[in-house]
Amino acid sequence: MIKARLVFKGKNAKEIARSLEPDNLQNMHLTIEDDCLGLEFSAEKIGTMLSTADDILMNIKVAKETLVFAEER
Repeated sequence: MIKARLVFKGKNAKEIARSLEPDNLQNMHLTIEDDCLGLEFSAEKIGTMLSTADDILMNIKVAKETLVFAEER
């Protein structure tokens, strides 16, 4: 089993975490503290781990861009 932990800091950590929650799988654990978002996940294969990390990073990017766009309006 391969395990990973990603930590993101920023003023919109709670909002970004909420946008990720629908995609959480049984092998994912999401934590939020103040301006810090932590995400732990695991996979059996390195390819699966890399694909999951890529998906998570893209979802965070989209959520962040959406928040910035909303704030500008």
